[in-house]
Amino acid sequence: MNNLEAQLNDITEEAYPDIVREITKLDPSKIDDELGRQASLYSWYYGLLAMCKKKVREIDTEFEIFEASVRNREYTRRIEAGEKVTEKIMESFVKCHEGYFTLARKKIDLETKYDLLKGIVTSLSHKKDTLIQMSSNARAEKNIYN
Repeated sequence: MNNLEAQLNDITEEAYPDIVREITKLDPSKIDDELGRQASLYSWYYGLLAMCKKKVREIDTEFEIFEASVRNREYTRRIEAGEKVTEKIMESFVKCHEGYFTLARKKIDLETKYDLLKGIVTSLSHKKDTLIQMSSNARAEKNIYN
């Protein structure tokens, strides 16, 4: 498992408040250091966001294949048995299948992680704007006293 994947696993609902608090805190005496670090921090979390989005797409594909497979088997069975087949019946059958809940839970977890990462990236964007403003204010203040 690479470093990005390990960090992606560390993004949880429980850890989110601590992560955001840590990466968005500002020390006015270290604006230059924060500005220098901001791009790599943003890039890191944006990479995690992209990786998570990939995993969401993969689970979507897995879901589609699962649903198609279950529908095809059940459709064939019902036709051969001379039973009526409707979209509503097929949808209910798929959703009651044992694997459906497992995939749905996995998808919900990944989408939640994606939303948390999106929040982190947005917070970092706001932090950048704040840092720029603080830096501008500091420069303006130095000019007043010169």
